[in-house]
Amino acid sequence: MERLHRGGDDQAMSSSRTALAGRPPYRSLRPVAGCEVCAPGPDPVDPVDPAHPVKVLAQSGDPVSQAGLSGLLHGRAGIELVPPGREADADLVLKAAAEFTVPVMNRLRSLRAEPGQLRIVLVLERLGDPDLMAAAELGVAGFVNRSQATGEHLTRVLTIVHQGGTHLPREIQARLLADVARVQRTVLAPRRLTASGLDHREVEVLRCIAEGLENAEIAQRMQYSERTVKSILYALMERLQLRNRSHAVAFAMRAGVL
Repeated sequence: MERLHRGGDDQAMSSSRTALAGRPPYRSLRPVAGCEVCAPGPDPVDPVDPAHPVKVLAQSGDPVSQAGLSGLLHGRAGIELVPPGREADADLVLKAAAEFTVPVMNRLRSLRAEPGQLRIVLVLERLGDPDLMAAAELGVAGFVNRSQATGEHLTRVLTIVHQGGTHLPREIQARLLADVARVQRTVLAPRRLTASGLDHREVEVLRCIAEGLENAEIAQRMQYSERTVKSILYALMERLQLRNRSHAVAFAMRAGVL
């Protein structure tokens, strides 16, 4: 996966090889088929403090796979394996399975009941047809294909997830976006809701407030009574526990509707 990035003529490349000797090669800007790391380069990872390694609970469905999974991470800088039965000490769960099945989901659900609400990385032999919405709800923040599960790659993914990121293969990203679009189309849109939890009237009122309009001006623009505008705004602020109009606008900006 790692190779020299080819650029310039052959002569320039030949003269530079000596200078590059002993240095890590550049990551290709051209995506490699099946690679889970998005071009043009790897996800940024902050160095792990050796005094505070990522504590990982590695799990698999059989003893052989369990030993292999633990062996891949044993001795890795920045990783500390947590013994079975000490789930409360773990920062992350690394779970290996053939597919993301209902029994696997149930096991992950029981882990999420543990203190700390663990984030999860899945190593799957076959992607299958996972329920991605359920996976996200269970705390799954990374998927790794078993064929690419080297110690180096797993360490990188675990570090990314521990630092608050996610690691999703391209096909998972595409399927997740398709699922979100389906929910918007079949569930939210018929109820005049958006993914932010706001309905279309609430969004319009918030856009007017962001423009600095008062209730009377909003009512005139939307062709509502001023009382209706006040009712929409009150219901919105009560439901979302917003303190004032500025807080409501800030919420709408974070939700991406403004």
